[in-house]
Amino acid sequence: MGLQILGWTMVVVGLIVDAWGFVEFPVNEFLKSDFLSLIVSGAVLIAGGLAVLKMPAWLTIAAIIVATIVLALYIWSFRMGIANTLISYIIMFAIVGWLISLLLK
Repeated sequence: MGLQILGWTMVVVGLIVDAWGFVEFPVNEFLKSDFLSLIVSGAVLIAGGLAVLKMPAWLTIAAIIVATIVLALYIWSFRMGIANTLISYIIMFAIVGWLISLLLK
C-alpha cells in the first residue's frame, strides 16, 4: 500500500510540475533551459512513479523514452562543447538502455 501511495504521488506531482511549466512560460521559451528543467523533472517523476506502481512495461518504457527525449533537448540547450554533449548523451542512453532492459526481463 505504501508503494502505491508513493507511486501515485510521484505521478501526480510530475503532472503538476509539467502543467506549471506550461502555464509559467510562454510558447517562445519552450526550448530554454528554465522551461525544460521543469519538464524534465516532471517527466522523470512520472516515469519513476509508473515504475514504482508496476504499470505495464510498455507504458513505463514510453514514459522513460519521453523523459529521455526531453532530457536530450535539455542537454542540447546548454550549448556545451561537442565532446561534453556527446559524453552526456552516451551516459544518458546507457542508463536508459539499462533501465529498459530491466523492465523487459
